[in-house]
Amino acid sequence: MITDHPISRRALLTTSGIAASALVVGCSDRREPLPGLDSTKKVLESPILTKKITAGDLPKLADRLPASPMVVQPIKKPGSFGGTLHRAQTEATDSGVIASFASSGLVEWSRDSSKAIPSLAETYQRSDDNTIFTFTLRQGLKWSDGKPFTADDVIFAIKDWLGNATLVPALPVWFADVDQQLPKVSKTDENTVRIEFREPFALFEKYLCHPSINIQIIKPKHYLEKYHPAYTDKAKVTAAAKKAGFDSWDQYFADRDNPWTNPDRPVMGAYQVAKAAGAQSGTASLERNPFYYKTDPDGRQLPYIDKIQVQVLDQAALDLRAANGDLEFQGNFLGYNSTQVYLRNAKAKGFTVQRWQAVGTLLSLCPNLSHNDRVWRSLFMTKDFRLALSHAINRKEINDTLLGGLGIIRQPMSTDGSPYGIAGGGRTAVDYDVEKAGQLLDGIGAKKRGSVRYYRGKPLEFTVIYTDNDQGIARADAFNLVKKDWAAVGVKMNVRPVDDTLYAQLRASNDFDFDGTTMIEDDWDLEPVWYVPTSSGSHSCPGYGLWYATGGKDGVTPPAEIKKLMDTWDELRTAQTDQIRIAAGKKITQQHNDNVYVIGLMKLPFQPVVVSNKIIGVRTDKPQLSFYYGREGITKPEQISLA
Repeated sequence: MITDHPISRRALLTTSGIAASALVVGCSDRREPLPGLDSTKKVLESPILTKKITAGDLPKLADRLPASPMVVQPIKKPGSFGGTLHRAQTEATDSGVIASFASSGLVEWSRDSSKAIPSLAETYQRSDDNTIFTFTLRQGLKWSDGKPFTADDVIFAIKDWLGNATLVPALPVWFADVDQQLPKVSKTDENTVRIEFREPFALFEKYLCHPSINIQIIKPKHYLEKYHPAYTDKAKVTAAAKKAGFDSWDQYFADRDNPWTNPDRPVMGAYQVAKAAGAQSGTASLERNPFYYKTDPDGRQLPYIDKIQVQVLDQAALDLRAANGDLEFQGNFLGYNSTQVYLRNAKAKGFTVQRWQAVGTLLSLCPNLSHNDRVWRSLFMTKDFRLALSHAINRKEINDTLLGGLGIIRQPMSTDGSPYGIAGGGRTAVDYDVEKAGQLLDGIGAKKRGSVRYYRGKPLEFTVIYTDNDQGIARADAFNLVKKDWAAVGVKMNVRPVDDTLYAQLRASNDFDFDGTTMIEDDWDLEPVWYVPTSSGSHSCPGYGLWYATGGKDGVTPPAEIKKLMDTWDELRTAQTDQIRIAAGKKITQQHNDNVYVIGLMKLPFQPVVVSNKIIGVRTDKPQLSFYYGREGITKPEQISLA
């Protein structure tokens, strides 16, 4: 499926074919000295880089920076160079630290994450109808190995990676044009890239801000072309892949293109992996990129911190390290249930516990609306059945038992304050009313025989599949409380934890009754499958999603109300203006609010974030710890420092 900074501005090169009134985005260079620095004695780069220059291993700073660096205003005050930031995670293969601390893109989120601003691009232009996007790169950008970064690198990523059916069999939603076609991409000079879609793409800038997406069209052509048969003889590429232990050239290309596991791959972000975490080593290390393109307002090259160390631990050990003050800045992977331990230890261990907004923690039950069984499909698509199940849940008991009454009870959908939010949304059928639940079930013909209800001769017995996760709400405990509540109204529920592989297989094959998962609420337009079945990755109707993705050639034909969701999504995605896009998003939210396609339980009241007292520059305004904003990356980690 399926991402922040004041910057400098140059004159924009005019591109033919774009309306004169097209939006041009750029920001003024900020060069005022920062308070707290003696401008006559300021150090413009990390001492470890100065040593490399002296040894003849690195060019001088002026030769490493672009002509007009991106200028980042520190959140609190200018930082000091040096030090190692310690972090931890529960899976060796998780590359989230790259998105949070070392992503780079043509554009990125503004500081408040409300819009796109230029990044590797010094300026960019968007046509009035959201079809043509032109990016003018900063002159003199360099990869971490010192090689030039140009428009050819972006075109290589689009044409030779996204456009290669072996490497990318199906275009991702964030770059697909009409009928799963690649948009037109061209360059007018070495620093200007033009991307043209055949229909308006209202979300393109937002996708490009997402730090797990923007990095994907920033690929080092000079490094990767030797692994690609379009540039190197296919027999040679295949032989190299076999020698490296891969079955095919595309597998080897993907391995070489992974900045988390391949330290040799050049990058544009603030840090490059120096040692990957693997079976032999439970610790990864990242080192500063000496050619990074951002500075503070005094011209000091960022990042301030030299190194990041990431240790792979189980959840209990990770939470213990955080409570002991060993992790200087950590929110992602941190267990909510250990918050009280963090708070008790904070003063003695020299850190604070911030409460960022919890994102993607709304524990929910997704009935499979496209069920392979026609009887269950008909039942699950019956609104009163879903309302009955929702009313039958004693959410207060779940909240009091698992979260001490602090959880937020609501149905999954956009929150009130988001662009797609509606006033009072998320409250449909959340009140506990066993009598009403029974009446609704009686009304649809699900009559009780003894302790179990039957529908069209079949007992109402279902299985909830889910994957265990110890970071947030205890899923097994929550689902077992729901099991008790549903049994009281004659619905039997089996609780079945599965591993990640089986979980994905069951969903993709449309072979499940209920999916127990946490739902996102805002920014779902970046991953529409949460609320609109656009692919088989849908949690609530993968069969309908496959129908949509294949143009009706495969999957399960959806009923009219689901097609309405799909049509509204198409309106949103192809909107020519933000007003049209937002209106479509609100219609999708309203349809979910009216119909309760997914049954929400509750979400965490906040996400704990531990911040060492030695750290300078972490924001304190309780931002969202969101995957779409790069989680900790929302605080601009290139400008944080160790005091």
